[in-house]
Amino acid sequence: MKIIPCPSYRRPFVPNPQLKGLFAGSGSAAMNTNFICQAVVDLTKRQPQDISLLYIGTATYDIDKYREKQTNVFENLGVQVDSLDIANTSMPKEMEEKVDKSDIILVSGGNTLYAVDRWNYLGLNEMLIEAAEQGKVVCGGSAGAICWFDRKVCFT
Repeated sequence: MKIIPCPSYRRPFVPNPQLKGLFAGSGSAAMNTNFICQAVVDLTKRQPQDISLLYIGTATYDIDKYREKQTNVFENLGVQVDSLDIANTSMPKEMEEKVDKSDIILVSGGNTLYAVDRWNYLGLNEMLIEAAEQGKVVCGGSAGAICWFDRKVCFT
């Protein structure tokens, strides 16, 4: 078998050891499961009561019931949960502060295109890239998993 080199128009994947994440097919199902949420917490290598999670529900238009469903298990584990609601509001002044103070960033499932476009418009995409590169744990299901692998907000 002959190994063909990567075409010049594609860059080969080089893993970054700082990047930590857990990605699932369904955000509302996976992020509502004790096993999955505990695995996310374990990636921080900290005790739950010392962890701050930022929920970004842009892909589900910041609807409360989806936030509650995807953060309930984390709260029960003792994780401090905050949210960044930017789907239907102007850019909040505390956007950068919330991203900076978080240990885990959980992105909801939903409308991937809407979420990523909104983040690009507000400049959140750059903050999320920086957060992931700093070693913050990133996670989500469906759109919340896909968004991390887009060229604009990405690991690759």
